[in-house]
Amino acid sequence: MTRRRAILISIAALLGAALALGLYDREIDAETAAGIAERMARDYHARTGHPKTEFAPREGRLWADGWEYRWRFKPCPDVASLRVWISRNGRRVRYAELPECDATDGQPLRPRIA
Repeated sequence: MTRRRAILISIAALLGAALALGLYDREIDAETAAGIAERMARDYHARTGHPKTEFAPREGRLWADGWEYRWRFKPCPDVASLRVWISRNGRRVRYAELPECDATDGQPLRPRIA
């Protein structure tokens, strides 16, 4: 085996390993990210019992490190919202903010249920 052939085989093996280990991540598109965010919002509404009608329509934004989706909480839209963050490749997903209106005494209030 020639030296050149050994180098080419090594490069191909390294590229294959990188792909297999997920080191080469492909970004998800806006439609896929929005679908993930909607599932997270449905899960939140199902777990907490807070109706979807208490939230404004979804807002979406693409940041350098991922997607952010937000539903403003109607009782206090300036300070509370349900926010979901999704990494650019879709592998990391989390709630970035859960709706909670601030009380004047410093104690958090639970969102009201209609």
